[in-house]
Amino acid sequence: MSWQDELAQLDSALASGQISADEYRTRRDRVIAQASGQSAPEPPQQQQSAEPTQVFRPVNPAQQPPQQPTFGERTQAVGQQGQVGDRTQVVGRGNDADSTQIVSNMPPTFPPRPAPPPWETLHPQQQSSMTPPPWANEELPPEFGQQSWPRQGPEVFEEKSGGGGGKTVGIVIAVVLVLALAGGAIWFFGFRDKGDDNQAGGNGGGGTSQEQSQETTTTTEEPNLPEGPFIELPGEEVLNRTVPMSQAITDQQPTKDEAALLQSVGVSDVGGLVTEDNGLRRGIWAFKLGPDSNPSDVLNAMDGLYQQAQFELVSNEDGVLVRKQTPIPPSDQTVFRAHYITDGYLVRVEVYGADSANVESEFNDLIAKEKKEFPPAS
Repeated sequence: MSWQDELAQLDSALASGQISADEYRTRRDRVIAQASGQSAPEPPQQQQSAEPTQVFRPVNPAQQPPQQPTFGERTQAVGQQGQVGDRTQVVGRGNDADSTQIVSNMPPTFPPRPAPPPWETLHPQQQSSMTPPPWANEELPPEFGQQSWPRQGPEVFEEKSGGGGGKTVGIVIAVVLVLALAGGAIWFFGFRDKGDDNQAGGNGGGGTSQEQSQETTTTTEEPNLPEGPFIELPGEEVLNRTVPMSQAITDQQPTKDEAALLQSVGVSDVGGLVTEDNGLRRGIWAFKLGPDSNPSDVLNAMDGLYQQAQFELVSNEDGVLVRKQTPIPPSDQTVFRAHYITDGYLVRVEVYGADSANVESEFNDLIAKEKKEFPPAS
């Protein structure tokens, strides 16, 4: 069997799991060493499959068979118990040709060893002139001994791929680049246009933006008003409250006589908002009607009270009764008051001050705003 066949058998045994990687390396090195003319390393002691060979010098030359005309040495395997490995001893006979005597302790129990390579059958002195094996040639390929040289045995199975990590890193980098490009495109086509619009508005329409901001602030801030039909009044706040009828009687608001009258006609709550602006007072009062009260009776009762107090009737249109009081010494105040019914309330609108003309003008403006926001009941 040639050394190539032995290496092929070793590869097959390793692939099928018949031998271990260490045993494979040992036997492979031995085959290569034998093929290159070097001494083979001692095989493991566990190997008993190979038959040992021993050559002995004949004890009695007369007992040897007639020497045959063949030349060279002849070797025969000798079975020997308890020994492992192949051992060969060459015995010379004077000037005669070397011969080998066969000593057998026991008949061989294993198949005969395959024939060794041709170069092992030659005389030891003739090995210097034999043709070296291919791997002993000095003209070896330049890549011999490098990682690119063909591999055999466990080296093939121990090969690991190192490209998985690089592929993973490349994929991650590609994903990051795609996300970055997408974010840049969104900013370029979206936010930049919005920024340009805001800049254009700031350069050419500053007044419009300021007005819009002021309008938004005005609409979002709810005025501090009592519960009921109230609108905002200019000036500094003097009164802002809503109390039940019993509390209004105790506090004598609006006045003692008015509180008693309102209770008698079924009013349940009293709310008031009064402001002062440079000596001019504006006021809105809302008297909430109880479930048993009659709106017409409440309106007529309040108007009759002011008629008794010598308030002059100015107008009676659309259910709105307007009365005026001229200054009564020592007071210099001119008073305008109006009463009407709207959405379950008796509403009073009043303006009074020292300047009679100004009082009348401010009253007409205020009653118009109140009626527009809370129209009289039909």
